[in-house]
Amino acid sequence: MIKAVDIVIGYPEANKAAGVAGLLSFEFADGECVMLRGRNGSGKTTLMKTLAGLLPLLSGTFETGGEAVLVPTRIPKVKGFTVEEFVRTGMLAEFGAFRRLDKEAENRVTEAVRMMELNQLADKDLSRLSDGEFQKACIAAALTRNANLLMLDEPTAFLDVENRVMVHKALQRLSHETLITIIFSTHDIHDGALYSDSVLAL
Repeated sequence: MIKAVDIVIGYPEANKAAGVAGLLSFEFADGECVMLRGRNGSGKTTLMKTLAGLLPLLSGTFETGGEAVLVPTRIPKVKGFTVEEFVRTGMLAEFGAFRRLDKEAENRVTEAVRMMELNQLADKDLSRLSDGEFQKACIAAALTRNANLLMLDEPTAFLDVENRVMVHKALQRLSHETLITIIFSTHDIHDGALYSDSVLAL
């Protein structure tokens, strides 16, 4: 479960906290797929960065029940990496760039590829993936972190209709199968609402 009580989010500036949004309180069960919506500048990205520990919480409390991982938008496709090699990069924070993955870690990579239905693309070069397929690879890389909370900042931005639906369906299926709580921000309210269980509006 993820739970926030009276939190204020923003950016600390020269010993003076500049609040962006708050007071915010919300609670979501394990396995919920949550659409985060709001106008530009309302604090969507700031909220996710705060829950992921990339920004300090200005006030209030929140619990994530484990690790929270943020998948940023606009990750570049690097030619010369296969899908499986790219998914392995999710383990760099834990193992470093030069340490060999142990059996348990390799199993996590294999399982992440399977969960995102990328098995037939595992040996394909990233540069040859559709944007939707690449977004699924980015999600798979984040899954190797064994997160309790997975957040995605505009995962369907710049995608065509077919790829937007594919990613939305994948997120909802993933949350239900793994009981990971997933929060994704979007301006695509129609498709987002079709494939989410709850809405968090700023």
